[in-house]
Amino acid sequence: MSAQSDNGIDRYFAAIQKLQSNVIANQRGQLAQVAGAMADTIAAGRRVLVFGTGHSHLLAEEGHFRAGGLAAVAPILLSGLMLHESALLSGQLERTAGIAEPLLDRYNPQAGEMLFVFSNSGVNLMPVEMALAARARGLTVVAVCSLAYARVAPLSAVGKRLFEVADYTLDNGGEPGDGLVPLDGTPWRVGPSSTVIGALLWNCLITEAALQLQSRTASAPVYASANMPGAAEHNATLLAQWRALNPHL
Repeated sequence: MSAQSDNGIDRYFAAIQKLQSNVIANQRGQLAQVAGAMADTIAAGRRVLVFGTGHSHLLAEEGHFRAGGLAAVAPILLSGLMLHESALLSGQLERTAGIAEPLLDRYNPQAGEMLFVFSNSGVNLMPVEMALAARARGLTVVAVCSLAYARVAPLSAVGKRLFEVADYTLDNGGEPGDGLVPLDGTPWRVGPSSTVIGALLWNCLITEAALQLQSRTASAPVYASANMPGAAEHNATLLAQWRALNPHL
């Protein structure tokens, strides 16, 4: 496969493979620290909350009630911030002040919990305000963004970038604007990377946190696929413990 191929499949596949390898190789220490903090949080019976706006909300749903995922994870969701009702309104809301704090408070955040904030550009007002509100309430905040994008994107009225207000930052390694493959004769790129890399980082963390929990306590609160034998009983036990802490169950 040639790096100069005109085949879009090969070009994107090569670019995303390289990026996946780089973001893991360059952040192993940080990933281990974050996974350890997740294991500590869950072992103490506390939640790991996940938030994102626009397409980044997909990563909040990636963590929610899925086979191979952790029952301690709860998403922060607001339908107007997704894309299915109005993509244009979603874009306006994530740049609107004063929404993040009351939205977070709907989830009754507790000191000692964790919050992941996914925001590719790392500058939109609402994700930054969400991180600030969480830290003010004693939560540990993990930012997942493109540092290269955040450093060139215009700041919002809050005057801070997401990585500047988080306890931990994970870099998704993406290009400013998100696309990996340039379109000749235009300033634009195709083939976004933030969702693929965000899911990779998240599931590396989930896996490491689960293994750490298993080594400490001989158990980890991992959901099983509903189509597997014994899954219904297994998941019912988890729901009895965690359902009250996740309003989306």
